[in-house]
Amino acid sequence: MHKKKIALAAVATGVAVVAVGVGGADAAGLIGSSDIRDGSVHRADLSVGVNKALDNVGQDGKNGKNGATGKDGKDGKDGKDGVAGLYYRTAVYGANSAADPSVGVNAGAIATVACDAPDDTAVAGGVQTIGLGGHPAAVASSFPGRMDWSTNTPKANRLDGWIVQFDAQNSPEKANIWVLCAQDTSVERALVPIS
Repeated sequence: MHKKKIALAAVATGVAVVAVGVGGADAAGLIGSSDIRDGSVHRADLSVGVNKALDNVGQDGKNGKNGATGKDGKDGKDGKDGVAGLYYRTAVYGANSAADPSVGVNAGAIATVACDAPDDTAVAGGVQTIGLGGHPAAVASSFPGRMDWSTNTPKANRLDGWIVQFDAQNSPEKANIWVLCAQDTSVERALVPIS
């Protein structure tokens, strides 16, 4: 009988220790993630409700899973080249002129070259006097535009050519005037492209 009392006392003491241990954990707070050894909790250890919630969550943590990647679209049509619609025009003055070799360039003269159409725009232009067999010349003005020969002034709002005026003291015997024109894109015309 004495042995049964000792065993019963030992069990009671163990229950008391467990009760105190549980009470201490309850008093200190809930079990946190730092209290759980990695890999020790499995889905089988979780409640039915938690398992159902996990089944409804996709791999990226959002509701549902990502769909399959779509098929690549067809390549678009290539755009125009950056110089599409640009063309050169030149005018030859002085002894170089094949059309009329007697046309000279006098002091203070104005020389011009035109684009193909009034709606085209001169984007660059210039004049060459050296290397033509005459002497170099001073240029007083060089700018986009067209001349009104009745008034000897540039026409208003016209940028479809190039105008060069030589200095009155030092004009060339020969000159080539050139212009780089941008075609009006609203009009279709056959142009000689830049080569």
